[in-house]
Amino acid sequence: MKLSKFMKRIVIALGILLTLASSAYAVYELKVAKYEEKEEVYYSFQSRGNVDYKVFLRPNVMYEQEYLGKDRYYVLNYIDHVNIRFNYFFKGSKPADLEIDYIVKAYLQGLHGRENEVLWSKDFVLVPQKVVRCADSEKAIEVAVPVFLSEYMALKEMIFQDSQVNTPVVLKVVFDLNALATTEKGAREDLMSSNIVIPIGENVFPIEYAPATVGEGSLSELFRVLRPVDTREVAISFALSFLFLAITVLAAIFIQAARPPDAFDKSVAAIFKEYGERLASLEQAIPNEHSDLININSIGDMVKIADEVGQPVFYYKVNTQMERKIEFYVFDNSRTYYMVIFGEIES
Repeated sequence: MKLSKFMKRIVIALGILLTLASSAYAVYELKVAKYEEKEEVYYSFQSRGNVDYKVFLRPNVMYEQEYLGKDRYYVLNYIDHVNIRFNYFFKGSKPADLEIDYIVKAYLQGLHGRENEVLWSKDFVLVPQKVVRCADSEKAIEVAVPVFLSEYMALKEMIFQDSQVNTPVVLKVVFDLNALATTEKGAREDLMSSNIVIPIGENVFPIEYAPATVGEGSLSELFRVLRPVDTREVAISFALSFLFLAITVLAAIFIQAARPPDAFDKSVAAIFKEYGERLASLEQAIPNEHSDLININSIGDMVKIADEVGQPVFYYKVNTQMERKIEFYVFDNSRTYYMVIFGEIES
């Protein structure tokens, strides 16, 4: 294989560069310590809160049971009270100092407009704020609150008589809870709010309530660990470096530097650049013993003659270590116009 000296140098330099790069990467992987960050969860928790209720009835001719469960329609005249129960369960991955405080409040609200905006509101504390403390991994809180609608019906009627504004009125009972878990590594907080909405003043109505809520949290810390050496990458890098080295040595030995173009090569290249479309190749040379052989000195004259006789310019080229020449022919019946360019032979 022959390349120019410049291209041969580029191939060898590229091989050396790739060899050094592969070897350097392998040594880097072996010698340089590498660390990666990992997250360790020290403490985690999950929580769940929900609201449940039962509607207790006064004696009536419509229902035989003592109370009605959730997701029903209820008749206002038959309701004695609504027993609301709030449940909260906290579970941690390990014991911690737990502090749970909660409060239950009721809001009697008059609504107005298409978006049911609050026109007026009255607040009532049903269960004062209470704090529960313990050192454990689990804790359950259950709070039961009986709500008698007659008290709120009376207040609603009083507001109507005074204002003469008849608006939808609801009783919204809200359970707010804040749980704080404290460990040696820090603290995490869990907030929960559940509510139930009871229409006041409608003869038949459903009761709306918030869906169960789920909470979670964790305490974690980041630390650096030493990454093990990837022996597979190191082996591949060393193998590639040996491969690149072998290719470089073989290229230096077997790739021969091509001789730079001399006057002959340049002349031939210039002819083909200018007249390449006018030239036709011959498989073998025409014997010089032709009786009507006419010698021509320039390729331009050969082309002119070819135009006059309406023939192409044929050529035959030889470029070996023994002979270097290119011959041009234009055939005109019994005459042959001939031109030859010789190249120097290296000793």
